Amino acid sequence: MWDELENALAWYGSAPARWMESAKEDLSAAAEWLWEVIQGDFAEEQSTAQIATGTVISMIPFVDQLCDVRDVVANCRKINEDSSNKWAWVGLSLTLVGLFPVLGSLGKGCGKILLAYGRKSLFRASKSALDSDFWRASRPFVEAGIGKLNQHLAHPAVRKTLSALRIANPYKWLAGKIDEVASKVNASELGKAFDSVLETLRYFVDLIQRWGTEAMGARAVRLLQSVVEIRRALNAKVGEIARPVKQWLDKLARCLEVEGDMAYRAHVDSVNPHKYVRPTLAQDRVELDLNKPGWVDETRKIEFQPLDDAPAQALWPDISDTSVNPATKSTYQTFHDAEAVVVPPGEKLYRVVDPSSKDNSICWMREAEFKALRNRGDWRRRFAVWRHWNRNGEYVTYTVPPGDGLRVWEGATASQKLDSTSQYVLEGGGTQIVLDPGQLQPEQFGKRQPTGWGYTDFHGESDQFLGLPKLTNNMDERNLPIHETM
Repeated sequence: MWDELENALAWYGSAPARWMESAKEDLSAAAEWLWEVIQGDFAEEQSTAQIATGTVISMIPFVDQLCDVRDVVANCRKINEDSSNKWAWVGLSLTLVGLFPVLGSLGKGCGKILLAYGRKSLFRASKSALDSDFWRASRPFVEAGIGKLNQHLAHPAVRKTLSALRIANPYKWLAGKIDEVASKVNASELGKAFDSVLETLRYFVDLIQRWGTEAMGARAVRLLQSVVEIRRALNAKVGEIARPVKQWLDKLARCLEVEGDMAYRAHVDSVNPHKYVRPTLAQDRVELDLNKPGWVDETRKIEFQPLDDAPAQALWPDISDTSVNPATKSTYQTFHDAEAVVVPPGEKLYRVVDPSSKDNSICWMREAEFKALRNRGDWRRRFAVWRHWNRNGEYVTYTVPPGDGLRVWEGATASQKLDSTSQYVLEGGGTQIVLDPGQLQPEQFGKRQPTGWGYTDFHGESDQFLGLPKLTNNMDERNLPIHETM
């Protein structure tokens, strides 16, 4: 049993040093490890949604139980901060809904991803927004959760399970499961789910008492008692929270049905190979709030201020606010400084793209800049590219053809704020090139190549673009050069 529990604990954090030094015989260290895991904290690096995305949790003994205990304890802590906060109780209900047996192992793994993101919205959105329209306030979080669900469904073990169960459209299947769950949101079913978690929590607390120090055991008992008190109060709260929970689940089910229609529109039982919706600004904000990566700074400091005015030079692309070329209009704001240069014939330029990006677009870099990039984070930081602007994973080259060369603007990339109210900033500073894509000749583009960075941006994401072809050149017809005819 302990080997299985130890493996499960390893998903949440490193073991205390003295546990390893004692050749895994110091049970007080094991108790400390278990105690830290079950206390529950939504801000921890390994959230339920991330765990579920990375693997099929039901296949790993004890991970499932630890997920449940950890999440319920975290909910109870939120309630203890203010027991009159209806939305803290709604959050607990969403956690318990994810434990309903009707979901089954597959449905639980999928559903808990979405429910975890819905729950997080309750502690990120303002109370006034939640009171006004719970679904609307949570929608950016739900969309981020569906992105995680897509990655989970792409996992080979999940795909194999779907095939074995003959589930052709997992979104509609999951929508049906969510509908079933919504119909069971009542005091009896919520209580059963809570009691199941309590039984597991009592088992873990017993281990901590037997293995840990007296003080640690006393704290674990107090935690258990506080959770028991909330269980006793749950029935009285169900009348207040059941309606918003059911309404939210109904809308979630409908959202999944729409997702299923979009994913399987082209052919019966076939994934639409062109299905890809670029992440939104709101989704990026959610992901950054939940798990900020190292390539983003949270600061008021702007290292490379954008240009105040657009530079101008005859025969060079117009990058001003008044440009008649929509491709280059206002692009001076992406520069900290810029000068008019000519890229000579034969030189190769580089552009980082994702499977949906257009090859013939405005932003490029020289070969030396590209080869100096160490990873995805280095590119995003130095060239100030937000995920909702351009994902990553591939690159394309353009070789300047014989002739007069290519007139471009070149200079340091300006720092970029996520939005006017956010303190999330991409530093910038890399030397970028902005050009008029209408001057690019299609035959001069090289075949797409992988960057080697993968296609992901945030912790817990899979390394796949679901249903999308890779390394396929993609031209924007609006930016193709216009050839004169006789």
